[in-house]
Amino acid sequence: MFPKKVYYGLRYVLALSVLAEDEHIRVAEVAEREKLPVKFLETIAVALRKNGVVNVKRGAGGGYYLAKPLSEITLYDLISVLDDKSDKPIPLTGSNAEKAVGKYLNEVKKEYELLLNDCKLDKLKSMLDQEGEQIMYYI
Repeated sequence: MFPKKVYYGLRYVLALSVLAEDEHIRVAEVAEREKLPVKFLETIAVALRKNGVVNVKRGAGGGYYLAKPLSEITLYDLISVLDDKSDKPIPLTGSNAEKAVGKYLNEVKKEYELLLNDCKLDKLKSMLDQEGEQIMYYI
């Protein structure tokens, strides 16, 4: 249902979310840690920067960091930036059946967008934290 670009974008944002307040990280470092393709992740980082999800510190020792808290970033924010098909218009022309289907799909799309806007990424961070707590070490 979600393209890889969105999946990788979520993993990238999640990797940035664990940084301390004044920290930043290069795309290549995240790509290595997450085992993601560097070039693909670079295009994701640039798109997210252009849309205000992440910021960049330029120069030697620079890197990316979140532009705002995860509680202010929604799944819709990422999908609208990273999935170029998400904003494709649904036609409302043609036969009566085509018009009805178009209207129906537009209603579903609006509901879907509302749902995605309610999905804040701080919940994703909570899930990561829970996964970390579930790891048990036995001696």
